[in-house]
Amino acid sequence: MPFVALSDSSSSVSPKQLMIICASNAVTYFDFLIYLFMADIISTTFFPVNDDPLLAKLQALGLFIAGYITRPIGAALLGRYADVRGRRPALLFSMSCIAVTALVTACLPTYAQVGILAPILFFIARMAQGIAFGAHTPLGWVYIAEHIDKRNLATFLSFVTASFMLGELGSNLLFEVISSTHTQAELVESGWRIPFVWAALLSFIVLLLLQTLNETPIFINQQKRQKFVPKLSELAPMLKRYNAIFLALMLTFIISSLTMVVALLLPQLISMRFSVDESILSFSNNLGLLFMIIGCVFFGLVADKSGTGKAMMIGSTALMLQALAFYYHLENDGGAFILFMYAILGFCTGIISLGSVILVQLFPTEVRVTAVSLTYNFMYAIVGVSLPVGLGYATNLVSFSPALYITFVCIVTFIIGLYVYRLPKFKDLDESIKL
Repeated sequence: MPFVALSDSSSSVSPKQLMIICASNAVTYFDFLIYLFMADIISTTFFPVNDDPLLAKLQALGLFIAGYITRPIGAALLGRYADVRGRRPALLFSMSCIAVTALVTACLPTYAQVGILAPILFFIARMAQGIAFGAHTPLGWVYIAEHIDKRNLATFLSFVTASFMLGELGSNLLFEVISSTHTQAELVESGWRIPFVWAALLSFIVLLLLQTLNETPIFINQQKRQKFVPKLSELAPMLKRYNAIFLALMLTFIISSLTMVVALLLPQLISMRFSVDESILSFSNNLGLLFMIIGCVFFGLVADKSGTGKAMMIGSTALMLQALAFYYHLENDGGAFILFMYAILGFCTGIISLGSVILVQLFPTEVRVTAVSLTYNFMYAIVGVSLPVGLGYATNLVSFSPALYITFVCIVTFIIGLYVYRLPKFKDLDESIKL
């Protein structure tokens, strides 16, 4: 299957356009993940008081999962909208919904005020946010990819992927500031609303910036050639690109697995089996996120210079070795150099930026956002729901389970990198990769 051509050599993306898309993705990730850091407090606020810590965790987990299970729905609806009406209106609609859901969440009544209606309303808001979030990430990738020359594709997309980590870092830092300046009682009473107010404010600012963007040249050219809106039945043969769909699912498996383990779950998994100072572990995680941002851009530059397949093979090997060295260090030295080890681990995890380079080239223009969004969010929902529970259970049995899981993901990455390396070269995005 040929790679689909993205843009001609005359197309370009301005620094302003890139910054706005990056800001958009950073804010959406900030909005989506801020709940993760507030989960215990929100569980206390929106559910009846209970003394069972397990039940409290399950309540918080249920609300968090709600945002993941509705993402494929948003992927289908917004992806289709983007392929029919355009990337720009889809970005605006998605961002509008994200901004509104953040504002609504900040204003929700608590269990003490309205009883059982409180968790129901929060659950609905979380589901709505997941729907709005569904196609936003693929939209950002596609928007940038459809503006630029293929020779710079990996570099530009690496900035977009790095912005996700920036959003997570921002949500983490904001929670640390709020938790250090408010007592537990203050957070439960009204302090929990502060992150969502910030999320809404930032979302509306980004929404204004998105208004200044133009439609992508590739979509405009596609609309000129295709004077009718294709029916879903007419798009079915294009969506039946089984090799492309499988590769897209595997790439998303890599992105979601590495992001969730290294960026989100690792501090908790480490604290389950090792005695590391909580403040040092938190700082290490933030440092890892910062170096992950740097690593994303680094591997993007390497991919444009040496090829995406080769960069994936090199990066996956480095990450596998570092993950094993990281846990060997924890087992033998107790985390004495955890800041340094975490930073290197985060940098190597920057290979996640390479997945988008292939994803945006797997499907033709008329179904690009729909196909990428569906495959991306379907696999992300599976990983997002199952990995925290599964890896948490495994770590409880075997301390270095996270390193083993990262090793497995790296092996998959290396195989895909080798496969991509052996594919014939392609020129632009109006054609598809031959798999």
